[in-house]
Amino acid sequence: MRFGSDIRWLDVALKSVVALLLVALIYLAYTVTAYQLQERRAQPASRAVDNLIEAVRENPDDAELRLLLAEALAASGRLREAVEQFNAALEIHPDHPSALSGLALVAMYQGEWETAEEYWLTVIDQLGGSEYAMLDTRLEVAYYQLGVTYIELGRYEDAVAYLREALRIRRSASDTHYALSVAYGRLGSDSNQRLYLQNAIMFDPIMPEANYDFGLLLLEEGDIAGAAEHFRTSADHAPPGRDEPRDELAKIAAEGSATERLERARSLRPADPEGALAEARIAFALDRGLAEAGRIAAELHEELGNPESALVTWRKVLEIDPNDETASAAVERLRD
Repeated sequence: MRFGSDIRWLDVALKSVVALLLVALIYLAYTVTAYQLQERRAQPASRAVDNLIEAVRENPDDAELRLLLAEALAASGRLREAVEQFNAALEIHPDHPSALSGLALVAMYQGEWETAEEYWLTVIDQLGGSEYAMLDTRLEVAYYQLGVTYIELGRYEDAVAYLREALRIRRSASDTHYALSVAYGRLGSDSNQRLYLQNAIMFDPIMPEANYDFGLLLLEEGDIAGAAEHFRTSADHAPPGRDEPRDELAKIAAEGSATERLERARSLRPADPEGALAEARIAFALDRGLAEAGRIAAELHEELGNPESALVTWRKVLEIDPNDETASAAVERLRD
């Protein structure tokens, strides 16, 4: 099974909650009280919670303070108490989009997808009727997260509909393009899966999951060199514990090591430059330390009329050997 099935290699809901709460805590650290600024030491999150609990005691009808407390509690792992504060904020300000979003994210984190769906639909109802709805990043987040929720529920056509709405607000959202590739893959639409994987990589070239899935597609098509390059990018940027791209690289290496591939590239170059290029690309993907493989690949890209690919490869050579004068000159030439 492709690891696109995970939506993100980092848990989507966890990532979303952490991102939301990190913003809240940064805000808290610098704007809530002068006292907190003076007292931030070993446990800033805990101190933020303590300060906010006191602030809420003094101002129990302040919905915004309760929201900040809820976010700080969730950031500290105190989800039950966070839910209590989100609900308290809703009692003061019914259908508050931020409170509903917080409850939705907690539900996603806990795998309560039907509950999350209800919250996201309410958020969309609240925000979607605004004159400036298509400029509202909160609405874009709600569309995206509802799309992810529907993928988890196996409702792929619904997922596509809401993810496409998210893209109407922010076309460059690589996560949304990737989620669409997953949904289309589940629907059996290979062309759309490929399109949205390419879009995800265009907007985020180092996205590990998109590169991994795209590498699998290329492998199925017989493009071993392209697959190896995407697996290498995925492996270099994968979070800890995700060894799938390295496992795929190991399978490719079992059919010929990096040094063996480099030797093939040398021998094929005079009579079969395209074959030599493929072997050099694979060798360089298997072992980034083989600068010679990178040089051969870059030179062959140029010879075969692929200046953009040559430039990318020469730059990778320079990352290995910043003093490589040939690579430096090639980058200057191709960049101009």
